[in-house]
Amino acid sequence: MQNGCEIPNIISIDAIHTLFKISFRSDYEFKGERHNFWEIVFVIGGTVGINAGDDIYVLERGQAVLHRPDEFHRIWSEFDTNPTVIVFSFTANSFPEFDGRIFNLDSSQIKKVEELYSLAIDAFESEGINITGISPSKELCAEEFRLNMELLLFSLISKHSFRAGSGVRSAEIYAEAVRVMEQSPDAGYCIDDIALKCSISPAYLKKLFVKYAGCSVMKYYNRLRARIACGYLSNGKSVKETALLLGFTDQNYFSTFFKRIIGLSPTEFRNQGRR
Repeated sequence: MQNGCEIPNIISIDAIHTLFKISFRSDYEFKGERHNFWEIVFVIGGTVGINAGDDIYVLERGQAVLHRPDEFHRIWSEFDTNPTVIVFSFTANSFPEFDGRIFNLDSSQIKKVEELYSLAIDAFESEGINITGISPSKELCAEEFRLNMELLLFSLISKHSFRAGSGVRSAEIYAEAVRVMEQSPDAGYCIDDIALKCSISPAYLKKLFVKYAGCSVMKYYNRLRARIACGYLSNGKSVKETALLLGFTDQNYFSTFFKRIIGLSPTEFRNQGRR
């Protein structure tokens, strides 16, 4: 008699706690929270800022972030957009350790998230955002949601490396690179400059930002500089002053840079804030 092959449960969700889909105003900011279960935030539209523990990210449509249990996290609108997010929080009996927390979804996965949300609305009863139980005669729908949610999570995390001993060190280097950028938004660094400051190769730096930020090094740095520029302009700095504070000697080039990222010229952005 042959022994069967035991298959481990890599991901096993045993409870869902909250579920909601919401669109934020362009000035929205949530002060933050922590709880003892997992939470995944899918960005369906617009751009959000995310604080996850000691890390800060800017996520656009088609990206998601996974918050681990007991991790402080908060969210806010970015780049004057009205973002829309779908949020699921859950407890898992089994969940793998892996490097990274930012996911890039393809069009089919974005559609799957929308479908999962609709399925969950049908399967569960709730009070506000809190799930209180399974709807009458909807046990099979609830099980369908759980299985498909596990499959989606597995498809996302399988693109990341399961955590090895070097995972913590790579996160430290990534955090160091972010600090370099935050401390010198006026330096106009290129990838080689940032890599040199962190004593690593440009190629390795690129890999770290794809893993932890879900975008390129320069895209992250340029977004950071643009966010700081928004702050200066909102606080009454002129376009010329803002350009100089961020290391741009050519005001026209700064205006082109700003509009490419924010979608408005610096003058348009300032005028919008005065309305």
